[in-house]
Amino acid sequence: MNPDQVGRSEWIETFRSRSRRDLRAGWRRSGAAQAGFFLDESWGATHRPDWAKRGLLIWPRGRQWLRLEQRLSWPDGWRNRDSCRARLVLSWWAEQMRLWVDGVLVHEGDLFDTACRWSLPGRCRQGAALDLVLELCSPLHDDGALISSHLDLEPQTAGPDPEGTLLPAALELHLAADGDLPPHWAELDPSGTEAQAAVAAHLHQAEPPRGLLHWLGHAHLDLAWLWPVADTWQAAERTFRSTLALMRRWPELHFAHSTPALYAWMEQHRPALFAEIQAASRAGRWEPINGPWVETDCVLVSTASLWNQFALGQDDSRRRFPEWTHELAWLPDSFGFSAGLPAVASATGVRWFCTHKLAWNAENPFPHRLFRWRGRGRGRSELHSLMLPPIGRRADPVEMLDEQRAWHQATGLEAALWIPGVGDHGGGPTEELLEQIELWEGQAAALPTRAGTVREFLAELEQGDQAWPVWRDELFLELHRGCATSRPDQKRHNRTLERLLREADAVSALLAIAGRDSGSSDWRPLLFQQFHDILPGTSIPEVFDQAEPVWRSARRQARQERDRRLARLPRPEDTAAAWSWWGLQPLASWSPLVRLPAGSWSADAVSLPQQNAAAGGTWVQLPRQHGICSVPLRREPGLTSCAAEPRQAVVITSLGGGSLACGQWSDRARCLLGRTAGFAGSRWTGPVGVFPAVGALSGPGRILGCLGSCGGLPISALGCTLYGFPGVARSGPPGGACGAAAPARCQLHASGPAAEGRHALAGADLRYRLAPDP
Repeated sequence: MNPDQVGRSEWIETFRSRSRRDLRAGWRRSGAAQAGFFLDESWGATHRPDWAKRGLLIWPRGRQWLRLEQRLSWPDGWRNRDSCRARLVLSWWAEQMRLWVDGVLVHEGDLFDTACRWSLPGRCRQGAALDLVLELCSPLHDDGALISSHLDLEPQTAGPDPEGTLLPAALELHLAADGDLPPHWAELDPSGTEAQAAVAAHLHQAEPPRGLLHWLGHAHLDLAWLWPVADTWQAAERTFRSTLALMRRWPELHFAHSTPALYAWMEQHRPALFAEIQAASRAGRWEPINGPWVETDCVLVSTASLWNQFALGQDDSRRRFPEWTHELAWLPDSFGFSAGLPAVASATGVRWFCTHKLAWNAENPFPHRLFRWRGRGRGRSELHSLMLPPIGRRADPVEMLDEQRAWHQATGLEAALWIPGVGDHGGGPTEELLEQIELWEGQAAALPTRAGTVREFLAELEQGDQAWPVWRDELFLELHRGCATSRPDQKRHNRTLERLLREADAVSALLAIAGRDSGSSDWRPLLFQQFHDILPGTSIPEVFDQAEPVWRSARRQARQERDRRLARLPRPEDTAAAWSWWGLQPLASWSPLVRLPAGSWSADAVSLPQQNAAAGGTWVQLPRQHGICSVPLRREPGLTSCAAEPRQAVVITSLGGGSLACGQWSDRARCLLGRTAGFAGSRWTGPVGVFPAVGALSGPGRILGCLGSCGGLPISALGCTLYGFPGVARSGPPGGACGAAAPARCQLHASGPAAEGRHALAGADLRYRLAPDP
């Protein structure tokens, strides 16, 4: 920084001290005999020098408590300013914060409620000293810090400022808006009256900042994260009651909140409170900004889940809040968004998509604040998309100006959105926040503001939507990249429950075709667990401990409901001998291999390939199927095998050197059978992996059919498709040797017109028929 800039900064800081007193140097450790000032302690400068250079008061991580005290008196230079009041302004990085004044608790905060502006009582102006005690608990994962602590002088009421107490802050706003600082001011004493007059005159002549801020209160509330779900209901109740109380005192306050699941809980467990919310909604001051049932993960879930998130959320919103149109998906904090979301959301009536998370990209900043997000495929599904301002902010006029300027630079539009309110763990707008907004209304240096709703702001934006850029891809978040693999138990539960619910719904559709009503499945337990801090695995362990019985109960109920509906499907008359196998997954093509009771099995009078299962019963290869299907089966209990002719034979040719190739397969399903004396050297290369081979095959010929198992799991090599050995494939990467870690070895026995041969694979038990080349 050059000398001119240093002098300018010092002048501004001295001028700022006219209405601000820094308190950092006055804090001491509470209760310590002859304690020095905390700012002089060396721990912070040694371990966090970057923070120490900024003047932060620092103490170690690990939920360690720091107790500071200070005796505070009214500053001498402020005694004659009767039209003003002083505020104690604090900000912190601490898991818990408590402020005591003369033994009375006056404020509490945490990692999310990180600032306060407490108004000093009148007795302090009259000469009474205040004994301040500040209790701070450091986060478990990071060092704690008292970021700022000072007194601010401001007018008692909004409007004229005859004492000029807002001039220093107004000068900051002027400079933040690229205003100038006249060079001759360097000759003025920044603490004198001449400097005050010069600043007032200069700001009076300056052009007011261009632009506008459209604001409303908001309270981002994660259903679980650093707290369990049970705590969320309490946080929601506190937030909603606090907001409704503020609405009664501040007629201009509008408030928006998302998550139909929260509203459903309120209606069921706090009906009187929910009735107040509905009354405020009918008055146009409480705005539901919902979309999906919860603020869901949008990458790990299936299309069916995403559809139910939006369908259930939209239907619930229309029922509870019929006075609003529901065309908005509010997902400020989810970790990326799949390319199919526009098609799913627009099919449920959603036209607007709002998020902030893409601003967190670690490497490549997302290029747009306003854009049209177009889905893939033949349709023209499209969502008007808005990158929101930061959530959880206060009413600092400099922060508000910075947001408006960033918005204008990105979009060319003058009116920006501001959504202040304590967030993450709820909280919403506060009295101090609203007083600060009111204080700056009408001040020439501050941006003009207006209170309103999100929908009003979006309606204005939509007038120029044809000029917006088009995005035709997923919205990938370059952060939190471990979410796809964290807590695999949650992913397993999710996928299993998704499958069971899809199957139950598929049977319901079949029953409807048959003229039988079966009701609908309850997707809500699954949809709730797909919240963006539960399914991705980013919450504290207690969240997943409590989610486990929920997952298990939901899976059990979904399975029972599916089976109950299956039992109502029409059945053949000869139930003693006839069976039906139902494939309820909409796969394009598949060849099911299922374990059935012992016997000889056939379909449409054609015997099916089968093999005795080690765990009992029979592995049976069903005919190739397409989509959701039903395969009628017939069992002959007295027989234990069948003479089924395998389908689509595979030709085996000699490669020389004792190796054989199974040819005429697709490139993705070729294999080599080698003749060796051990596991090293020859390999079986299939579409899943490479597997060591032992033994010898009798000679060139055709594999006519193959059934088998590995580690107790079935495999198949029918229809020119070789399925890998699940028990062995996990031992090595595709294309590489897997080793001999399988628990058992079995012989492969050849039968048919050719000479009998045998082949052994580690952990594999295959039976095939071999025929000589034609």
